[in-house]
Amino acid sequence: MLRRLFVLAAALAMLVAYAIACGDPSHIFEGRLYVERRSCLGTTASVDVVEGAGGGNCGPTCLTQPHTDGGRAVYVATMCAPYPFGFDASGSDFACPAALAALERGDTCLLDGGSANPAPAEEPADAGGD
Repeated sequence: MLRRLFVLAAALAMLVAYAIACGDPSHIFEGRLYVERRSCLGTTASVDVVEGAGGGNCGPTCLTQPHTDGGRAVYVATMCAPYPFGFDASGSDFACPAALAALERGDTCLLDGGSANPAPAEEPADAGGD
């Protein structure tokens, strides 16, 4: 009798452990930090751990985290939702168009202060006519 009770308790403990370990799936959400003063992107890094099945590949999304210790953070990601908690995925931040353009042209910030594919310099407005 005692042995059966022990086996039952062990089986129940394993079932509970399995349910906890295999509950809601989660995954690392990856993105690239936009370095605004240089108009380029950092390398792919972990942004947060989010609940939900795999991230998949979706179109580029601009994510902003308005309230970080160091100020606002802007990331570009190609992972699908769910997005990390506290991030705005509306793309309404003024830096989003430049961040997405940096991704489009493949512009990665380099350690020497340059970037892999900088944005073309804006031509000055024509001051006079010919």
